[in-house]
Amino acid sequence: MQKKLLVILFLFTGFIALHAQVRDGRTTIDTTVRSAVIIESDLSQSEVENAIESYFDSMHIEKEKGKGFIIKKSMGYMLFRRAKVENVSDALDVYFVTENKKQKGKDASTVYITASRGLTNFLTPDNDQKVWSQLRDYASYMQSNYFEQYKLYVQLADVSKDMDKKKKKLDDVLKEKADLESNISNDSLQIVNFNEALLKLKIKKQ
Repeated sequence: MQKKLLVILFLFTGFIALHAQVRDGRTTIDTTVRSAVIIESDLSQSEVENAIESYFDSMHIEKEKGKGFIIKKSMGYMLFRRAKVENVSDALDVYFVTENKKQKGKDASTVYITASRGLTNFLTPDNDQKVWSQLRDYASYMQSNYFEQYKLYVQLADVSKDMDKKKKKLDDVLKEKADLESNISNDSLQIVNFNEALLKLKIKKQ
């Protein structure tokens, strides 16, 4: 019985620790303050934006373009419309606001996530507790899982690119080696021919 209680306590503590990283707050969307879920990431602002875009690319959902007919003006947030994301039962318009977080060493970032059912029908913890809780679960997934996946994808791509460079260099070296071996063989053959010609001349002189 005591062992079961310890296991339950451990799982509950882990659940609390995981969700403690996700907090409620506010962010501004088009000059209006909206409720938001906030997470921190050790990715820089540009990296975390690339990670978010990569996530939605995998779902074939494009980021909403900026405002303006010819020159697109930045909206100050990332918007993905009618997205069915992890842990959320409804398809929503999902907004992300990112901020750079200066610190010693590599910069980190803060990510604000909010969502709406179109136009100005934004979610809040009060108007839909169930979906808001799901949105928090989604934020937790992005922070603890997908951002980690993205880092591995980037590292894998970097290592693969480096390996391809080394393979090309090796191919060049092997080609140069083959060319040198061919040249050495030709030179050796010429040396043999020259020696034979010299020998014939020496014999003829005698």
